[in-house]
Amino acid sequence: MIAQATQPQTYLVQTVIIVSLLDTIAPSRGSGRNRFGPVFFAKTAFFVSVVVAGIFGVTSFVLFDGDRELPVIPATRIESEILNTVKEFLISSDVESLDDRSVIVNCWREFEDIEFNVEYLEQGSWRVDAFYNLVRYYWRVDDLTLELTQGKSNRTTNPTIRC
Repeated sequence: MIAQATQPQTYLVQTVIIVSLLDTIAPSRGSGRNRFGPVFFAKTAFFVSVVVAGIFGVTSFVLFDGDRELPVIPATRIESEILNTVKEFLISSDVESLDDRSVIVNCWREFEDIEFNVEYLEQGSWRVDAFYNLVRYYWRVDDLTLELTQGKSNRTTNPTIRC
């Protein structure tokens, strides 16, 4: 009999806590005293999105925190072969001059006296770079096929050529 008497009081305490929380978030106003208006739903959506974003952040940090090791692909070429590939590309490329856009120049003549840096990237490609007029130009060369691609991200205010 005592258990039956305390159970409604516990339910009443829980109801009072929920109602006071609702009064804090969206107090009942107006003549009809309806608390479930657009403001209530906007506040609820905001707080739910903050909680979901926090759970997503913690979950993604825990799941993706471990380091991943990529397999190292050994090089099959030497630096001179890679540099010759870049040299052949530059010899066959003619572009507009920096000084006069109507004049066509050969890329190799522009880069002929410049030092090239050749670096293997451990994933099957080489990076070759050189500085010309304070701008770093770079090329990627695939180790197996010797396919050359140009770097497109020369972000500078200096004039550049398309070699």
